[in-house]
Amino acid sequence: MSINDMSNSLEPTSIEQVAPRTVVFVAYPQMGLLDLTGAQTVLYAANRGLVEHGLPGYALHTASIEGGPVPTAEGLVVQTRCLSELADGPIDSVIVPGSPQILQTMADNLALVDWLRAAPATARRMASVCSGTFLLAQAGLLDGLRVTTHWVMADLFEQLFPQIELDREAIFVQQQSVWTSAGISAGIDLALALVEADCGRDMAMQVARRMVVYYRRPDNQDQWSPLLQSQYPAGA
Repeated sequence: MSINDMSNSLEPTSIEQVAPRTVVFVAYPQMGLLDLTGAQTVLYAANRGLVEHGLPGYALHTASIEGGPVPTAEGLVVQTRCLSELADGPIDSVIVPGSPQILQTMADNLALVDWLRAAPATARRMASVCSGTFLLAQAGLLDGLRVTTHWVMADLFEQLFPQIELDREAIFVQQQSVWTSAGISAGIDLALALVEADCGRDMAMQVARRMVVYYRRPDNQDQWSPLLQSQYPAGA
């Protein structure tokens, strides 16, 4: 489903699970910082609400192939665990950020792509933010599905992966157990939808209020919104 056709009929999974859900944020050099931290902050805020209700929440891990410090595109260095350290336990969700240098990322991170290819065998769902969709596609996880990515990279995505249906307008898309989202801040929209699916609408709304963001963007808003277009200089 997309942000435009998501309805209140979405049935959440019970939040009365025994243990926290393990969520792995996959890190790699030159990833987008907000792609990573936007979704992380949503789940962190959800944890606060769940703890207040005496419920287990999310166990959040930022991990990379080799572990250790990973530089982001913006220059901030993120400390990570090694992905192999998480191999023994069940993984609920894997979330892959994008990069402004996605072609170089695809060429330089083949070991990461291999890890992503194998992840669905043990992970309940896979998700991507922005151009992270390219990495899921490179791993062969999106064939036959409808997906989205940042509008700037839409042409490139269709050139590289013509077998995958690309929705250029959606803020995020869910197809089976795979979730993909558009550029940067759309990762927050996606993460709120994950919280709703896991914990219900009330918890997702509580998180949105804590973060002072839309619980859902207006139904008619696409990636290149009319409001933004009206603010753009004429002829630019």
